Amino acid sequence: MIEPKAPARGPRSENAHDYRRAFLSRVHEVLEGGYRRLDPARYATEEEPAITGELRREMKAYLREAAAPPWADNFFVQEEEPVNDGVRKGKSRSRVDIGVECSTPRPGASFSFEAKRLARGYAVGKYLGLEGLGCILCGQYAREDDDAGMIGYVQDDHPVYWAQQIEKSIRQDRAAYEVLGDQWWRAHAFENGPTHVYASTHGRSSVGHPVTVYHSLLLFRPRAT
Repeated sequence: MIEPKAPARGPRSENAHDYRRAFLSRVHEVLEGGYRRLDPARYATEEEPAITGELRREMKAYLREAAAPPWADNFFVQEEEPVNDGVRKGKSRSRVDIGVECSTPRPGASFSFEAKRLARGYAVGKYLGLEGLGCILCGQYAREDDDAGMIGYVQDDHPVYWAQQIEKSIRQDRAAYEVLGDQWWRAHAFENGPTHVYASTHGRSSVGHPVTVYHSLLLFRPRAT
């Protein structure tokens, strides 16, 4: 893994790209570390908030394990972090399902995950809708960031099947999702991260800059009998 160098303050830092790449890899290592502490089959029929709460708790526990890597001391998992979107204020603000922050180098870095079930009755329409991917594309979440994350809780079929369904649904309405380039959907690998990760790139004209969304599809299927 790249060992990030502390960038100078401001967006023109020569090291900023390498630092962000290392940060994203570590964020997804924390996600995978928390997931591996769970017994996924226990959550095969659970609703999204219950799974998210347990996953968030185990991600925190992963960071505080005795065997955690040294960089884990500077990482924190937030409790449903309220979002400053410039519209909602106080208790009416939306809350990110899972937020991961790093405190060094100053001013630090943050990453937002939105989670949705992927199962019969919880198909890709909800995953891609206004309370799923849509909240990232409209700038409600990760408005100031160039990247964000979606987590799909796969409760039946297989992550590859759901990845195909997500890609197909976006491709059928490319303009609405503002996809960018020929490689707007692609498999992506993070060192020590989840097995099934895909990246999609979107224009976000209402925000003023594009976003890369990393889709982590985590298996929560019942055990085979």
